[in-house]
Amino acid sequence: MDRMPPEMLSGEGGAIRLCEHLEPRAPTHVPTLRYAIEAAGQTVGEVRVRLGDSDDLKRHFGQIGYEVYPAYRGRGHASLACQLALTVMRDLGYGEAWITCNPENLASRRVCDKAGAELVEIIDIPVEHVMYEHGIRQKCRYRIVL
Repeated sequence: MDRMPPEMLSGEGGAIRLCEHLEPRAPTHVPTLRYAIEAAGQTVGEVRVRLGDSDDLKRHFGQIGYEVYPAYRGRGHASLACQLALTVMRDLGYGEAWITCNPENLASRRVCDKAGAELVEIIDIPVEHVMYEHGIRQKCRYRIVL
């Protein structure tokens, strides 16, 4: 990575704070920036920015992943975190970002829609893929031009 990632970014109602730069632990992993999602002095979830552009990353895992803890869901935290993560990717020189989610995850699909992402397709997960082993059968693929 030529550029340094931002340590903290904020928006209306919250912020993301860099907690960890994870190095790959397996051949299929990529370097990842893990940010805490913060609101009103609380950590309400996390967002990860996966640094890479492999086909597997774009098709199956996505370059941005987010989770809001159950007690804080439904308050727009994932949407804000996603927007701020897109800023991180833009700052690092990416021209596009891919987000994937399970088709039945309507909340995540709404986050993608709010971020201005285009649903490119819904794909079947190959039987030999690690996701299939974990019971995941399909992924929605969203693309955002930065």
